[in-house]
Amino acid sequence: MYGMKIHEIARSALYFILLFASLSLLAESDRLPPMEKLDIQLEFKDDLHFEHMLKAISRQEVYFKKKDLKVPIQIGERKLKREHLYKSLKEFRTLVVAALNCFQVSKSSTCYNDFKEQMQRKFEVYRPIPEEWERGAADKKTMFTAYYSPDLHGSMVQTDVYKNPIYAMPTDEKLARATSDEINYGGKLKNKGLELLYVKESLYDIWLLHVEGGGRVILEDDQGKKTHKYLSYKSSNKKSFSMLYEYMLAEGMLTKGAATISKQRKYFINHPEHQREILNSCESFIFFQITESEPLGVHNIPLTEQRSLATDYRRVKEYGMINFIKTKKPIFDNGEMRKEEFSRFFINQDTGGAIKGNARVDLYFGYGDKAELAANFVYGLGEQYYLILK
Repeated sequence: MYGMKIHEIARSALYFILLFASLSLLAESDRLPPMEKLDIQLEFKDDLHFEHMLKAISRQEVYFKKKDLKVPIQIGERKLKREHLYKSLKEFRTLVVAALNCFQVSKSSTCYNDFKEQMQRKFEVYRPIPEEWERGAADKKTMFTAYYSPDLHGSMVQTDVYKNPIYAMPTDEKLARATSDEINYGGKLKNKGLELLYVKESLYDIWLLHVEGGGRVILEDDQGKKTHKYLSYKSSNKKSFSMLYEYMLAEGMLTKGAATISKQRKYFINHPEHQREILNSCESFIFFQITESEPLGVHNIPLTEQRSLATDYRRVKEYGMINFIKTKKPIFDNGEMRKEEFSRFFINQDTGGAIKGNARVDLYFGYGDKAELAANFVYGLGEQYYLILK
């Protein structure tokens, strides 16, 4: 189960270059998958009490202000225009601000009751209808996974500690098609002005950055002052992709059921004699760009930790819709993991080639070790609702 989940995330990162090209060619009709309007009273609560929500909304509003708001869309049986999604988001912002202000002076239960009443009065609830082959088809549930942005430690100059480069996209076509082995061990891109920065993490951890499609590099100067730069996906070398753990299992380096990220990393570090052959099993290579904000999703919208989600670009062709989800998240206590039900608001601001289905969602968890753990263990069915202003 764990391996399947990571496999899907990897495909998501590696298909971006194709997605952006195809998104510009989409027809202006049939922009959303089949949905059904529900006459239900949802218990609208947010496990993070709307933390980071206003940031995600503001980033989405930038997109709406630049796009044609007259594009027709259809949600269930309802026909409207893109501008209605914008109006929905603005009204939702108003209710979130009211709730946040309420938290300062009243009990959270009181604030959520007021918020819930307003949401139920002003918004319609729609549920995506899974196709027959989807895992949640029988109960009309959505399949959830999650992803994150790795934290790396870097320098703008190469040293014995910070020795592994992160590369920009070559303009030379032959260089842009070099295999991962030619780049990692053959020096194909070395000293060609393509090094964005250097990190101290291993080539395995850089490969994980490729899998996720974006990350954050923490820089520290001589005085110990820390700053950071964001890395966002730029392009790939268009070579075939495969998961490293598949090769490691086939070669007996790992055993089935014990091929987690930590096990892979440990084997990689402890067996330098096998590192090249392991990495060479995946010819694909990702090129990055340094961005001022978090890694970018669709339409160059910066992703917001705990608030952005990715859907299937073949079926969900509109972005900026309010999603209310209910599923399970991992909780870690004293080294032990359990899963706990939670509900939270997200905005669909990203996509991925391996996210397939009407009712299929990848949740963005943000940065760091906790985000990585959470992303690695979110896997299962839950409830997903699109909220549209009446």
